[in-house]
Amino acid sequence: MALRRKETDADPRNLNLIERELLALEGIQRAIINAQRGIGASAFRDLDDAELHAAVETTIKNIETEESGLIYEHRAASPRIGELSRRIREGLDEIAKEVPSEARPRRSEILKALAFVRELASAHVRRAGGDPEASRTFIRYIALFYPWPEQATTQLIV
Repeated sequence: MALRRKETDADPRNLNLIERELLALEGIQRAIINAQRGIGASAFRDLDDAELHAAVETTIKNIETEESGLIYEHRAASPRIGELSRRIREGLDEIAKEVPSEARPRRSEILKALAFVRELASAHVRRAGGDPEASRTFIRYIALFYPWPEQATTQLIV
């Protein structure tokens, strides 16, 4: 958390995330990394920042539509982006189950955390400028904060 705060303090677009928003950010980023690593379902090993940006955008649209009372899910540009968007929402649902109701992020705080991720992913996409080597910098950066789970790192061959 301290490293993330240090990065956002240096950012001129600092969004000043509060604790609940940081909790939502944790769930969003953990869901992204788990999807990229294939923890819990199939892996998106070649996931890039542009696909991540599109998935976060779709997630924001779906949450905003749900908030308005409509039962409608926005379609993503590809099945991979739609699947990543669903996994992000599942990650947010897990936080709602684990955290007591008084500390649980509200919908507005979740949307602010999603907007934060969208802005960071967008900045990384712009910085990459179409370079395939630099197209995964945001995913690599957030992966630094999430170690592999114990069962995923044990030896498979005995």
